[in-house]
Amino acid sequence: MKQSFKYLSFVVGVILLVYNEVIDETNNILSITGLVFLIIGLYMISKGIGDKPEYDPYAIESEEEKNDI
Repeated sequence: MKQSFKYLSFVVGVILLVYNEVIDETNNILSITGLVFLIIGLYMISKGIGDKPEYDPYAIESEEEKNDI
């Protein structure tokens, strides 16, 4: 449910912004609403990406590498 809400809010925001851009009328409320949905969707999607894993290229990973030192 929450996963679908992330993408739904993103898509609704994009649709509202594109729809407002295509129509000749300038409705600021529609633009602001679309932008808010887009920002909320992007924020929720990016929150789910997670942290970068710790990687140490100089760390000893196997017993053979320990014996070589």
